[in-house]
Amino acid sequence: MNLGKFNENDKVLFNERKTPLTVNKASKKSLVVEGPKGGKYKIYFDNDTLLVCKPGNEDYSSYCKDLRKVGEWSRNGDKWVHSKSEALLEIVKKDNGFWTIESEKFEEELDLPMYGYSSKEYAIEDVEKFIGKKPEG
Repeated sequence: MNLGKFNENDKVLFNERKTPLTVNKASKKSLVVEGPKGGKYKIYFDNDTLLVCKPGNEDYSSYCKDLRKVGEWSRNGDKWVHSKSEALLEIVKKDNGFWTIESEKFEEELDLPMYGYSSKEYAIEDVEKFIGKKPEG
C-alpha cells in the first residue's frame, strides 16, 4: 500500500472503526489522522508492515488493517449524495400529504413509517441518523 495516495482532509477508516477519521498530515511514509472527538493517530510503515499508534508512542503500535478512503455525504436541498459510492437518499412528499425517504441502494435497509412522516423535519432527522451509520455509502 502506498500512503502517498492519501491527502489532507481525506476521510479514512481502518481496522474495525465505524466513524471516519480526517487526515491532518499526509506524506508517503506516514499519516496523522484525527477522530471526531479529537483523538489523534499516526499511521506509518515499519519495514513492510503498516502500523498505527498515538503520535510519539511508536513502541505501543498495533497492526493497521484495511486502511481505506471513504467519501462524504453532501446535502443539496432534500437530497443527500455520497461522494464515493454515489448513493442517493431523497425526501419526497407522497400523494397522501405525508413525507417519505426514497433510495434505490438502501430501500431494504430503511425503516419507514407505513403512511410516511407527518413532518418533513422527522424525515430529515431519520436521514441524518441513517447516513451517520453509513459513512461508506
